Amino acid sequence: MSDIQALLALQNEDIAIHELEARLGALEPRIRELDARRQRIVDTIGRQSGVVEGEEKKQAFLRDKIIEHRGLIDRNQAQLDAVKTMRQATAAAAQMEQAKKIVAGEESDLLALNRKLEDLRGALNAAKTDLAACEAEQATARTEVAAERESIDGELAAAREKRKAAATGVPDALRTRYDRIRNKKRVRVVVPLHALSCGACDTAIPMQRRHAMMSGTVIEMCEVCGVLMYHAV
Repeated sequence: MSDIQALLALQNEDIAIHELEARLGALEPRIRELDARRQRIVDTIGRQSGVVEGEEKKQAFLRDKIIEHRGLIDRNQAQLDAVKTMRQATAAAAQMEQAKKIVAGEESDLLALNRKLEDLRGALNAAKTDLAACEAEQATARTEVAAERESIDGELAAAREKRKAAATGVPDALRTRYDRIRNKKRVRVVVPLHALSCGACDTAIPMQRRHAMMSGTVIEMCEVCGVLMYHAV
């Protein structure tokens, strides 16, 4: 096998690896989309849980205040029962009436808060149901992606072994030159002449260099785009 044929065989293996890596890379957006969709629901649950927790603290505080003020009403009632003068009775009655108004307002606030909490908990439970449904729906998709990734990884391992074997057929200096160009993100490094021009960028090649390549054994580099050129016999 000539150096050109060996180099083309190596390039074919690199192209196969590139295509497999592209397939592997195409799986990542699918995973990111699945993750993003799930995360949006998780974030919603987090926000709603925080709101519910805050309102529950308000609820507990309000209940404590109602208990406290009801105790005050009871004490005022006891004082009212024990007073001996009209002045004392009037003062105790006023305090008790004020405490009753406070408790009535607090009970009204607590009722509104209870209704709000009921709605918030309903929304939170709905979000948790959405998360469970999302995870169940995604389970199949994630399994499929994982299986596809495993399959591609297997193909890649085999392709890299074939590439390693193909590389042994290329002289070290030529392979180093080829690898240096390929590492610049080029997929096709070795291209045939196209009539009188570079097969990659269509730059005209001087006659002397063309004649050298026409022997079928000489490989030249394009001075414009940097690919390796050969004459296809």
